[in-house]
Amino acid sequence: MTAPGRPAPPAYRRRGFSRACLGALLDWFVERGVRTVDLKASAEGEPLYQELGFRPTSMAAMRRGEGC
Repeated sequence: MTAPGRPAPPAYRRRGFSRACLGALLDWFVERGVRTVDLKASAEGEPLYQELGFRPTSMAAMRRGEGC
């Protein structure tokens, strides 16, 4: 599954909104049997994605799930 994303406006960064939204989306995926999620991470977002279980891949993306 590929999830499109948009960076949060500067006034809303570092307040937990992205973590909450992505966490809810990942829960939704799990409930529906989605086993792998790819995303393209910005340098700013990469630490959050790693905390949520994503790992770098050989492509210009990060992956959470099978094949990590």
